[in-house]
Amino acid sequence: MRHKFYHSRLLLKEDRQHIRYQFRKDDEVHLADDDPTLVTLPEGQIRGRALKLVDNSTYYAFQDIPYASPPVGELRFKEPVAPEKWEGVLNTTKNTKICYQSGVYSDLGDLRQTEDCLYLNVYTTLKPGDDTQIPLPVLVWIHGGGLISGSGASLFYNPQLFLHHNIIIVTINYRLGPLGFLTTEDGVIPGNLGLKDQHFALQWVKKNIKLFGGDPEKVTISGESAGGECVGWHLSSLRNKDLFRAAILQSGTAMGAYSHQDYARFYAFELGKSLDSNFTSDDSAELLKLLQNTSASDITNNTVTVVVGKEIGLDIVGGMIWGPVIENKELDGAFVTGLFHEDVRIGNINQVPIIIGFNSEEESFLWRIDASRFKKWAKYFDSDPSNIIHNKFNMTIENKLTAGKKLREIYTDGTFEDDVGAVVTFFSDEEFSTPMTRHAKLQSYYADVYLYQFSYKGKLGGQIDDDDADLKGVGHTEELPYFWGQNSNEPIDPDDEKTRHRLLTLWTNFVKYLNPTPEEDDFLFNVTWEKVAPNKLVYINLNTTFEMQENPKKYLEWEKIIDVYAIPPLITY
Repeated sequence: MRHKFYHSRLLLKEDRQHIRYQFRKDDEVHLADDDPTLVTLPEGQIRGRALKLVDNSTYYAFQDIPYASPPVGELRFKEPVAPEKWEGVLNTTKNTKICYQSGVYSDLGDLRQTEDCLYLNVYTTLKPGDDTQIPLPVLVWIHGGGLISGSGASLFYNPQLFLHHNIIIVTINYRLGPLGFLTTEDGVIPGNLGLKDQHFALQWVKKNIKLFGGDPEKVTISGESAGGECVGWHLSSLRNKDLFRAAILQSGTAMGAYSHQDYARFYAFELGKSLDSNFTSDDSAELLKLLQNTSASDITNNTVTVVVGKEIGLDIVGGMIWGPVIENKELDGAFVTGLFHEDVRIGNINQVPIIIGFNSEEESFLWRIDASRFKKWAKYFDSDPSNIIHNKFNMTIENKLTAGKKLREIYTDGTFEDDVGAVVTFFSDEEFSTPMTRHAKLQSYYADVYLYQFSYKGKLGGQIDDDDADLKGVGHTEELPYFWGQNSNEPIDPDDEKTRHRLLTLWTNFVKYLNPTPEEDDFLFNVTWEKVAPNKLVYINLNTTFEMQENPKKYLEWEKIIDVYAIPPLITY
């Protein structure tokens, strides 16, 4: 069925190639007495702002809306609970709060790290309170950052580009690092608190988005990198039933080995010991008491290091620790209770349409930051090819060696040390394209799946190639400025601008119609984005022309090895 309804502000096809996407300063709009920036929630009233888009149309921004009580004091390391009611009108006109974190984001401008950080932002072009309007579909964004950093603040994710396409945008904060993902695995400190924060925010959207002109039956969840991993876990948790009708996973899936922690209890107590050298207990209640009486900054900036044999995936040198866990289904509030790969394989998931995909050379991003890391990996893998498997798959010792050698042969005829660029490509596939293609294949048994590779190398992506062959391709995060804006005031290359609008059109078509190409469109090269089938791994190559292709990257070669040597049941792939 072709969708013929287009909102009156939807850009006509013939106009779109001439659009200059820019960001307007936050100039507030003078309002009449019937103030649409005043919204009454069940807990109390909030006041946002009326702002202008570049085309001079109005949108409404509500920032730092509390969706849960501050997780402080006795609520630290507990599941989120509803916020208390407040008196008067709550000011929701700017972002000021981000969750405690480590990494590249810290205090910046008006943003301050705080435990009181469970807030979300709503941006809408419809006038709140006007029931005569047709409700708009909603896109909920879950930020990335390795589960240790990031924020939903507009400083990082400006909604204006999406708002031109007549959808409502919701961005959220959630607890990070140990405050969000430490667990004793026995219910004393519950697992997956950061995921449960996100789930709580989705419940808030379902309950309240109609007050902002949103359609609670047309919610799509989305995220990039660790945000994409979180989206994967939400697909697998049946507690999310009816909270969203579609999902978008950019450069991340729970099918990846880095999205799951096998040694969570061990690291929880290691953290306790690092905070107090006199702490030697193995009692969960005593650990909770210690952690609830330690400053949040000390907990976040801990000195726990990865123990050999207890790494996440192949993270030999990266130091990843805090991540989602499989919870005992008998525990109260258990959110993730199944093995992700197996749940997707048998359809024990929220069977909704998805867009899922990766950039053409994801790890070129990390190579630019720390090339020495890949040299360490190359030496480690060559010293014993079974290390290429490491903790990622359940295999016998003999099969780890065989499978490791076969995987190395996919990327080089010699050693990794003699071809470090091959290690970059290996990790691009190992962490991104292989698990994401596997996810796409398995979910295609039960729902519509649209798979993509983002190959457009533009200036807007921010990662410029040089003469080093190891840097070719589109790196991790390069697609984000096409959706959420650039970090400079430099003029945008015209080809970048067209690509930006093409991507926004595909993504918002999916949010509105559950199909990124519901009808032929000259601006999209008249391409029809075909759906994945279990026996036909088709994907769209998002470059300068957009073509449908088959069998992305080295997936089939991986599959011939892993499906022979890995012992099921699998959690990741």
